Amino acid sequence: MPPADEFSQYLRRTKELRDTRSRSLHSPEDDLYERRGARTARLPMDDEEFNNPRTQTSSLRAESPRVTSAIPASNQRRQTGRVQTVKPPRPKTASGRTPVTQAEKRSGIHWLLPLGLGMLAMLAIWVTGSWVLAWGIGVYNDFQYGNPRTFQTDAAVGHGDDSETKKSHFIAMNLNRQAIVFEVMAGDPSKSVSYVAPVYISGEGGEKAPVTVEFRDVNSDSKPDMIVHIHMPNQEQLSVFINDGKKFRPSNNNDKIRL
Repeated sequence: MPPADEFSQYLRRTKELRDTRSRSLHSPEDDLYERRGARTARLPMDDEEFNNPRTQTSSLRAESPRVTSAIPASNQRRQTGRVQTVKPPRPKTASGRTPVTQAEKRSGIHWLLPLGLGMLAMLAIWVTGSWVLAWGIGVYNDFQYGNPRTFQTDAAVGHGDDSETKKSHFIAMNLNRQAIVFEVMAGDPSKSVSYVAPVYISGEGGEKAPVTVEFRDVNSDSKPDMIVHIHMPNQEQLSVFINDGKKFRPSNNNDKIRL
């Protein structure tokens, strides 16, 4: 048995070694356990550990460095051939609602706006088309009928001994908004007669309305009657003259006319 002084020195060195070992092996987790009142049990060292103590090691563990991929995040999120973009959540207001961005405000267009724009566009197209059509008709009438509007044709109507080989000549014209028809019987100027339609050509563009004539039996008496057509821009007006065998007369209510 060793003397008391040596034994006390042995105990003191053992305690110092244990304190040194405990400090070297002390970790932040131990502080957390100690603050929480946790106690860890340590085993007593044997003679081999006492004679051959371990070298002091660092309590910090070397963490493996994080390897960041050089591949962009957009490529890492690509799955099944499509790129999936992750949108960060938008902050909410004090009322708990997500604020509306300017793009969402611009996209929130009421359905009446495109409807109104479409109707305005259709109205503009209709007005422009009507103006172009009227202009085109006016140009055609200028080329076809001249100014004043004049129409000429030949027909055998049984006046002045006319026939299919010697037809009467008719000239229809719009003179100061009045439809007038001149008949040259059998082509003889000395046997000319004029007819005035009992219709005043009123309305916009009435002074340029073409006047034409056609001949067909409208009262079933086997004589060709004369129908005067006044081509107005919006509608067509008719004036019927009955053939009495010598000339034409204006129709009346007693005539059974079938157009």
